[in-house]
Amino acid sequence: MDSKKILAVVCAVLAVVTAVFGGLTAANMLKKDEAPSGEQSALSGDAANFKIEGAVDYDAAASALENVKTNGYKATQFPAGITEDMKQAYSINNNLVGWLTIPGTEVDTAILQGKDNDYYLKYDFYERYTTETTGTNYGNLYLDYRCSNTADVSKNMVIHGHTTGRASGIPKQAFRSLYDYRDMQYFIENPIIKYQTLYGEHTYKICAVFLSTTQRADDNGYMFNYIYPDMSDGNMVGYINQVKQRMLYETGVSLEPTDKVITLSTCIYDYGASVDTRLVVVGRMLHEGESEDIDASLVKDNPDYRRPQVWYNRNGKVNPYKDTEAWKPSAY
Repeated sequence: MDSKKILAVVCAVLAVVTAVFGGLTAANMLKKDEAPSGEQSALSGDAANFKIEGAVDYDAAASALENVKTNGYKATQFPAGITEDMKQAYSINNNLVGWLTIPGTEVDTAILQGKDNDYYLKYDFYERYTTETTGTNYGNLYLDYRCSNTADVSKNMVIHGHTTGRASGIPKQAFRSLYDYRDMQYFIENPIIKYQTLYGEHTYKICAVFLSTTQRADDNGYMFNYIYPDMSDGNMVGYINQVKQRMLYETGVSLEPTDKVITLSTCIYDYGASVDTRLVVVGRMLHEGESEDIDASLVKDNPDYRRPQVWYNRNGKVNPYKDTEAWKPSAY
């Protein structure tokens, strides 16, 4: 992370110029008893003094920014092996686990991780409670609580975030850019995801964009659990089949059972307000020696991608996927 991005970290922390965060997540796909409860505050040292309560006070924010620039970071301890350019943000919130960037888009922001998949739906980087109309961040992008936050990333690194915004009176959230990936040309122009952990950076090439519902009742009793973090290579065969059924278009980017992936998940209502749906962007880790470029000639529309059963019922169509095998995630 260069000096420009370090400044971006500071701005994100002060809620002055950061891209703000987006759409309900697939968190409610998890069983409540699987997620430990409890709220936590991770502010440390003098960083706690930079917190701005309530609405943004730009004078106070400017003063706090100058304080950060003058005094630098202060934290009791850093994880062994943390890179120097992640220390600034980590010193302010010790729940920082990474930094997500999608070159060419508005996504360039800190990733937190809580003890469950609920907390950072409403709490921002500063540990302030937020709502959709707070005026700044609405929660914070966060790594699924089950995913690895070490140098050895999970098979499936899942990041959740809100997608409200681009409407009068509601601030734009970071994952709003994911909506643009419904357009094939947007994918062609922005095919790369960069995810930096506390210990180093990983590059992923987007291989799929799809929609998935979260309620079994909407799709013949089946819910595609695409947010499972550590499926085995063998089990991933079924996962890949499910992804291919739902892809809005073919990307021409391969996805193999041995690949590691990153999953960006956010709320969308393309099937109507009553059908709880997620827009999902999946990238697979760049292979050794592989170019970041894609072959645009291989990008093709997929008009018959899989929809939920309620969509077929509503449109008087036969669901060609109704009797396909239901995949369940497994680490074995």
